[in-house]
Amino acid sequence: MKKRRFGISLDEDLFEELDRAARAIGADRSRLISLATREYLVERIHFERVHECEGVLVASYPAESKGEVDKLLENSGSLVLSRSHFHSRGGCCVEVIYLRGSSDSVWSLHAAIGRICRACRYIPTCL
Repeated sequence: MKKRRFGISLDEDLFEELDRAARAIGADRSRLISLATREYLVERIHFERVHECEGVLVASYPAESKGEVDKLLENSGSLVLSRSHFHSRGGCCVEVIYLRGSSDSVWSLHAAIGRICRACRYIPTCL
């Protein structure tokens, strides 16, 4: 596969994290950026076409934001099929939410919770 080069600029702290992560998995920075870009694009491409979808939304957020997340999930109607809530050792809340419905609705919920979260990932299931 042909590769293309391009320049990117990162904040110093992000660059250091990238460097540490690349060393930790035994890859160079280019490989790690390639993996991260592919993962990001696959997640976003899933939502380009409106369709019925289902999958798991995993969210980690500060405990003080629980009420805000609860309200978003309660207002999501039948979209939320199941929800598990955990507390991390570091004091964060972690939600594992199983969703089924319109991809637009899933994306809207993902985006709304994502504004609150430290980390928020949607993983579509096989249909």
